Amino acid sequence: MAISTAFEIAQFGEFEADLRSRELRRNRTSVRLPHQSFEVLAMLLEHSGELVTREDIRKRLWPADTFVDFDHGLNNAVNRLREALGDSAEAPRFVETLPRRGYRFIAEVRRPNRRPDRTSPPTELTFVPPAKRRIGRLMLTAALIGFVILFIATVYLAGPRIWGNHAHAERVKLAVLPFERLGGQSEEDYLSDGLTDELITQLGGLEPAHLGVIARTSAMQYRRSGKSARQVGHELGVDYVLEGTVMREGNLVRVAVKLVQVTDQTLLWTESYERNLDHMQVLHGEVVRDVARRIQVQLTPQRQATLSPARPVNPDAYEAFLKGLYFWNRFTNPDLHKSVEYFQLAVEKDPNYAPAYASLAASYANLVEFGEPPMDLYLKSEEAARRAIELDGASSQAYATLAWSLFYYHHDWKEAQRDLLRAIELNPSNSYAHMLYAKYLAALGRFDEAREHAERARQADPMSLGVNVVVAQVLFYARQYDAALKQLGKLLEADRNFPPTYWTLAHVYEAMGKQDEACQSMLKTFELGSGHEPWFTQLENVRVRSGWRAAWAQWIKATLDIGGPGYLQPYYLVEPYLDLGRDEEAVAWLVKAAEVHDVEIVFIKVDPRFDRLRANPRFQEIVSSLRFPD
Repeated sequence: MAISTAFEIAQFGEFEADLRSRELRRNRTSVRLPHQSFEVLAMLLEHSGELVTREDIRKRLWPADTFVDFDHGLNNAVNRLREALGDSAEAPRFVETLPRRGYRFIAEVRRPNRRPDRTSPPTELTFVPPAKRRIGRLMLTAALIGFVILFIATVYLAGPRIWGNHAHAERVKLAVLPFERLGGQSEEDYLSDGLTDELITQLGGLEPAHLGVIARTSAMQYRRSGKSARQVGHELGVDYVLEGTVMREGNLVRVAVKLVQVTDQTLLWTESYERNLDHMQVLHGEVVRDVARRIQVQLTPQRQATLSPARPVNPDAYEAFLKGLYFWNRFTNPDLHKSVEYFQLAVEKDPNYAPAYASLAASYANLVEFGEPPMDLYLKSEEAARRAIELDGASSQAYATLAWSLFYYHHDWKEAQRDLLRAIELNPSNSYAHMLYAKYLAALGRFDEAREHAERARQADPMSLGVNVVVAQVLFYARQYDAALKQLGKLLEADRNFPPTYWTLAHVYEAMGKQDEACQSMLKTFELGSGHEPWFTQLENVRVRSGWRAAWAQWIKATLDIGGPGYLQPYYLVEPYLDLGRDEEAVAWLVKAAEVHDVEIVFIKVDPRFDRLRANPRFQEIVSSLRFPD
């Protein structure tokens, strides 16, 4: 594609792009935009209304990089561009995505200034006498003085209104760091952690077009890290950091907060609050409103109303809810069961407490992901999510968890997508909603969109191992094995003890025909997930001594023996039977996986490991039973 540079300024909507200085402005206020994002914008503006292909962008921006690096880089560049423009892929004003092809700039572009024709003769210079030059300078000076006086008067009289209009033109990003507990016992960390969680949730859904909030998983990495606001800002890509302390005396809670601007570590604001436990929801709303005012995010009347709960929350219910959050975020099977107990206690104490229902629904969903018998848990999760939505129709978490049940249990693709998009609309910083939507899109083979939402989940929660595994899973289903291996390699550098990394690695190796590596990775998955039981070590010894076939055969025997009358996740046996060439037995376990609504079964159409089974009539019946959309 030939690149036209016949203009220097491009105006569209309330924006102006200076293609010479590489600056983006909104209403004459500078908007920060990374270099690669601006280059993408420049290409789109230069070919407004036309398709700019992904390959065209690669040639211009990443001529020496691999396709893998380009793919990640382009998704990130386009997402940052959309953030700066307040745009969205679902309802674009400026940048339209053409799946698997590229992008198109759809807004009207005005070009007020054009470069002079370089073929025209140079302008003739005219001599101006010194006296006239002095008069001209005096007139110019007088005009400038008058302009300055007028400007100062305007700022004095209307400054707040002027700056208020410009302040939130650019979407800013905020990290809420873990609040520090002062005094009390260490087991009371649930109070400070719960407050952190609640502020992240409420700020994330505050004004999505103007404020993005880093998710909890990444924010919690900075507990007592000792890093400066500038370091945190650089690592998380945020503009502001909110920090605080919590102290409790009986039912009285004292909270102190401070807001720091990352660029120069300026302390913008500090405040102290004091409330009883039954009025903590009111405190959350006050803090959120104060933060919004300090970073100059304008709140709509509807959002103002949601920050002012009409009734106090039962203090026992609130405390049980915070304890549930504390155990839920530890994310182990025993801790998830504890979280369920506390969330149930919260709704017993206060049957109209929407956040407790939403978190109870999410806990049930996580237990299914941990491999527990799913049928009852699906229904319990759905019931709690629907109750949360009845009580609070603005709960992004509840909509995302309801979509989880519609997706994995009911296989209601249309309703699942509707609720996922609603969850994202309510809180674009909800990394879980983006992550689940990425899986949904991947299951349907819509890989470009899946990668985009996986990347948006990673932007909201960059340090989450779970989110980064989903990025690799999408690449695996798209059959980009080298890219998936590269992503998984980065995860292993960060943490070598996260079972889902090895689970995904096993699938990639199996699809590549690397059976020994697939077997080794799968054994590692269950070794880490089971507490290093002796028989896993024995299986690894069998693999080393007699090869992967012997290890898979021993795996099948040991798994069936241990399963006994209890629940055995069917998907665990599909892979070894496939690798041993025992296809009919692999299909039989896929049938069982479909019967119990195993979460992995929804990927059956795109999983490359099943390619040789696609002509099998029983396999085709499974696919048909999942009611995939046309």
